Amino acid sequence: MIKTLIKVVIAALIVHACWRSANAVMRYSRFKDGIHETLLFHSRLSDTELQGRVLDLAHQLEVPVDPERVAVRRIENRTIVDATYTDKIELVPTKFYPWKFTVSVDVANVLLPSSGDVTAPGR
Repeated sequence: MIKTLIKVVIAALIVHACWRSANAVMRYSRFKDGIHETLLFHSRLSDTELQGRVLDLAHQLEVPVDPERVAVRRIENRTIVDATYTDKIELVPTKFYPWKFTVSVDVANVLLPSSGDVTAPGR
C-alpha cells in the first residue's frame, strides 16, 4: 500500500513538472511566432515602435522580458529582434527553477511593387 502511494506521488510530481515545463515552452513558442508576425507585417515601423510591439506581446503572453533585453537591429534588408528572459518554472510545488530563454527572429524585408510600379507589356 505504501509503495503504491509513493509511486502515485512520484507520478504526480512528474506530471506536474511536465505540465509546467510545457506551458513555459508553449509561451516561448507563441512569443517567438508573434515577433515573427510583427516583423512580417510591420517592418516599416521604427526600431522603437517595433520594440514597443514586442513588449506589448510579451505582456499579453505573460513573458517576463525586460525592455533592456529586447534589441531591434536592421542589416541591409533584414530586421532582427533578439530577446532574452528567464522564466521561473515550478518543477516541484513551491520549488522554482530558473529557465533562460533566448529568442532571435530574423526577417527579410521584401518590398513588393505597387500597382504604379508595374507597366503592362507594350506600353
